[in-house]
Amino acid sequence: MISTITVAGNSVTLVALPDKPGLRSVEFNFTDAVAIVSSPFTGATQAQQWPGADMWSGTMTLPPLTQAQADAWISALMECRGMANAIQIGDPLKTHPAGAAGGAPVVNASGGAMAIGTTTLYTHGWTPSKFRVLLPGDYVQIGYRFHRNLDVVNTDSSGNAVLSLFPSLREVPTDGEVLILNNPRGLFRLAQNKRTWSSDVTRLTRMSFPILEYR
Repeated sequence: MISTITVAGNSVTLVALPDKPGLRSVEFNFTDAVAIVSSPFTGATQAQQWPGADMWSGTMTLPPLTQAQADAWISALMECRGMANAIQIGDPLKTHPAGAAGGAPVVNASGGAMAIGTTTLYTHGWTPSKFRVLLPGDYVQIGYRFHRNLDVVNTDSSGNAVLSLFPSLREVPTDGEVLILNNPRGLFRLAQNKRTWSSDVTRLTRMSFPILEYR
């Protein structure tokens, strides 16, 4: 199934992947863009981090598929039209936060400056004065973007909390935008135009496909 969504003011064609069977294994990669320059005289180094150039990638592997299951998956991957269209994928092992999240958390635009490429997110609407509402490794979906929380998050007496995220913000979130903590997913595309599947005497089909964050 194909739908059209809007991301940063641009229309994006989104392909819905089959719900079943789920992925057998997921390999996520995370990359930062950091340039290192070393002095030939002193050996001292300088590191230049490029804000906003951090990103997700990975490889998704399916379990052995029956013919009917394979037909559904192959058709969806064909609808991706190579690297052109977008898909949504999450981490199947972390569908809910490990922290004691409570309340109805949303983006707090008045909490502090947030811009494309920053890694800090100001939020409110949490249960006030609560410890460990999010733990390192919990995922947060903002819009169509997939982020990983990096620190222990506690709320103040007004239900405010500041999150440190990877990767950095892709778009400036709007005030009141809902944080999706359960079954969070991110926006990805196929990492290459070529897709491959294999079948054998067992009448089962096997396939995997690499993905990149949709940018």
